[in-house]
Amino acid sequence: MKLIRQLHLYLGCFFAPLLVVFAFTGALQTYELHESTKDGGYAAPRWMKTAANLHKHSTLSKAGSPAAMRVLITAMSLALVLTMVLGVMLAFKLERNAWLVAGCLALGVVVPLVLLLLAEPPS
Repeated sequence: MKLIRQLHLYLGCFFAPLLVVFAFTGALQTYELHESTKDGGYAAPRWMKTAANLHKHSTLSKAGSPAAMRVLITAMSLALVLTMVLGVMLAFKLERNAWLVAGCLALGVVVPLVLLLLAEPPS
């Protein structure tokens, strides 16, 4: 259990800054704030375009070489999945009410699915 906690802690701390950046840049892209409108009504700030480039192309400019950054991002993705699995394991081990943990996990699956289904246009 101690090894699981330590692995969860150190992987989380190492990758947390990069995860924050990718969560933030992903949110900008969700609302398409990194793209200027074609009619000229909205001009995306340069820093948002640069942030989107990092998120989409693993580089700050399209001329950059993303190979090393892609390796780091792949490692971050794998570590994120591993830390989430370890976190769920810790939750089941440390929480007295396993049904509460299971319920939260179930809601984490059901709520996004319901929202996606509600967002679909009627056929």
